[in-house]
Amino acid sequence: MFAIGYKDLQPLLAQFTGEGMMLSCYADLGVSESFRHNWELDLAGEVEKIRKAIGKDDRILREFDKNIAAVRDALESRTISDTRWVAVFSAAQRHFLMTIPLEVDVGTTLVLDRAPYLVPLLAAIHRRKEYLAIHTDTHRGRIFATTPGAIQLVAEFDEDVPQHQRSVGEREGFGQSAIARHREDRMMHYRKDLIREVEKLWEERPFAGIILLGEHEVLEHVRSALPSRLRNRVLREVPESWYEGVPQTEEKIRSIAAELFAEQASEVVPGFWDLLKDGQSVAKGPRATIAAIQSGQLGPAGKGYLVFGPDPMEAAGRCIACRTLTDDPVGKCPKCQAPCAPGNLWEELLITALQHKISAHFVRDPKKLAEYGGVVAVLPRKKRS
Repeated sequence: MFAIGYKDLQPLLAQFTGEGMMLSCYADLGVSESFRHNWELDLAGEVEKIRKAIGKDDRILREFDKNIAAVRDALESRTISDTRWVAVFSAAQRHFLMTIPLEVDVGTTLVLDRAPYLVPLLAAIHRRKEYLAIHTDTHRGRIFATTPGAIQLVAEFDEDVPQHQRSVGEREGFGQSAIARHREDRMMHYRKDLIREVEKLWEERPFAGIILLGEHEVLEHVRSALPSRLRNRVLREVPESWYEGVPQTEEKIRSIAAELFAEQASEVVPGFWDLLKDGQSVAKGPRATIAAIQSGQLGPAGKGYLVFGPDPMEAAGRCIACRTLTDDPVGKCPKCQAPCAPGNLWEELLITALQHKISAHFVRDPKKLAEYGGVVAVLPRKKRS
């Protein structure tokens, strides 16, 4: 399990030109009530639509059949059996096939074009949220990194703690008190090691929150030991026996991650709609958004963010010389006057955002951002002097 970055997309970005057609497939590998994979039910209709659009062009039909066969083989491959969602790109004429596991939900989509269709992939990369899950007993613990689609064990602890002992006829006394103190010391040592590892992981990766699993009394000790900056990021406390099977615990953690993801995704960004209504620090529409990005007003670490509605499939232009983005797909570059190559507007914006580590958020309802052209840029607020 790893976050996909701009460098990981280079093989796909190199496929924007080349011989033949590219088939882009996004699929949900979950199983339906009929015990068939969701993609099997959804893909048939998508295939029929494309075949009708191709018509009687036998060459493209043959090429399409090769590509769809390669995609089906990839979806049925055991190498992606632990993945819930996946993107597959096939261009038979170029001998190109690439499969990318995804960790957030994507519907089944099939697109045939000269270049790969990357909007769902880019949206999945930007939407990805990872949570830190801690399953703990008094002296044993496991730490997981989890998304709705994948889980990974990243640390495990098992402190050597003496058992409660009581000899025949022995009452509470010095021996029992010493054992109790030693047990408490070892359990405290375990909690310190656990918290130290949590702090280390939190610094290394951008987690969206913390999930605690265990018995209530144990979780109280762990929560109180967390520094306040992490204590405030605990999003769920869930009862879970240490003796539950690991696969069952992992499935529960993934389910909780999916619930948290859905809650956080529905919020966009707290206060966003008020900012949009106020309009003082918002660039509205494609042209203003492009200008905000290319003028350096947006950047990483909270320096503004983008909000997208559903992809309207609008065209954009990318300068073949200086890579400047413009909303005119066939004109000349406003910066150097070189020709612009046409592309998908949302795709170009999302690629630029990923390249420059600009946060992107998404609104499912197309009506909510319709009057702004489907996209806005929220600019960082200026500090008061």
